[in-house]
Amino acid sequence: MKALSKIIKVDYLSRVEGEGGLVIEIKDDRTVRLRVNIFEAPRFFESFLRGRPYFDVMDFTARICGICPVAYQMSSVHAIEKIFNIEVEKPIKELRRLLYCGEWIESHALHIYLLNGPDFYNIESAWSSKEYLTIAKKGLYFKKLGNEILTILGGRSVHPISIRVGGFYKMPDKKSLSALLPELKKAYEESLKEIKWVAGLQFNDNSWDTEYVSLIHDNEYPMNYGNVASNKGLNMPMEKFIENVQEYQVNYSTALHSGLKRDSYVSPYVVGPLSRLNLNYEKLPAEIQNMIKEAGISLPITNTHMSIIARSVELAYAFYEAIRIINEYNEYDRSFIDSELKEGEAVWITEAPRGILIHRYELDNSGYVKNCTIIPPTSQNFAHIEADIYRFVQNNIDKPEDFIKKESEKIIRSYDPCISCSVHVVKTRNC
Repeated sequence: MKALSKIIKVDYLSRVEGEGGLVIEIKDDRTVRLRVNIFEAPRFFESFLRGRPYFDVMDFTARICGICPVAYQMSSVHAIEKIFNIEVEKPIKELRRLLYCGEWIESHALHIYLLNGPDFYNIESAWSSKEYLTIAKKGLYFKKLGNEILTILGGRSVHPISIRVGGFYKMPDKKSLSALLPELKKAYEESLKEIKWVAGLQFNDNSWDTEYVSLIHDNEYPMNYGNVASNKGLNMPMEKFIENVQEYQVNYSTALHSGLKRDSYVSPYVVGPLSRLNLNYEKLPAEIQNMIKEAGISLPITNTHMSIIARSVELAYAFYEAIRIINEYNEYDRSFIDSELKEGEAVWITEAPRGILIHRYELDNSGYVKNCTIIPPTSQNFAHIEADIYRFVQNNIDKPEDFIKKESEKIIRSYDPCISCSVHVVKTRNC
């Protein structure tokens, strides 16, 4: 039998944020080249920030992403507060966590119901069938509630404007937050049931032994605080972790790739909801743990396609946490802590919906940014996405081209890539 040689191309990835494609080259019955081709224009935010005053950073970084602006604000504000030796008080910490809950809700709802969900019904989009339309509307309902949290706390649902070094520009009143409770409680009960629906979807097997990386915390399911850990024994402070991450450029992408430094090589790893759930299951409330068991979900989950389960669990958890924080909130007069300018450098990592978001800032003694590094979760996942698809193609190399193409796209969507966040480099050529 003649050896198989062909090129499989996906010119434009659908149902992902941003612009990218996929090229798979097969020669003599094996995959010789695989590229997740990111051609979206680079954003240059790290360059824009150099020379800007520290108080501009949160508003600038929020513009990196329209889906997860809070994540960029949280990582940046905590890093700058670390330079200034600011420890915000508990009410501020809790409200920031609530703001993050709003973002997790709207982002996870978007991905579960509109981007990834249609894959399990073999439809092109959430609007392609009357059967799925009811499911999609539920996702929009959840997303709307997440946006309402962002609006009350952040001033608007996209690119919030309330975060400042030391706290908030303005604290919300109890009445405005409490008005959300009836719908949040209803949504929590619905989202808890939805875990069963998601767990009952038909998943192709794409399980393999890999490294899952997330924050861990002694007392909470992590969002803003903790060490960086993995299922392979990694456990270190944030500032140490960035020293173990190697960013590198590939010539077919405007996004950097990342890997963990080893003795003689760099290895891919996974960040995101699957990593968080695998490493932090015990920090979930008992009723969510019980629903996970009732739905027949076994942990750890190592099948990429089942990332949607982790997002469903976190969607319910974000509603649970939002209700808890609002119930416990008492109006607080002081919205921020004053700070003194200090020269220095700091790293902070928070859990964006798509995984750990790394920020490092160096400020001069006037509070201006000298240097900064931003490593988005999607950049950290790209090397693993390619390894994941490569492994799948090798195991299915004799299957029809259309099958390989569609399943490879599904793998990419399972990671919920935010391509616009990831583009940080520009291709150059000699003239």
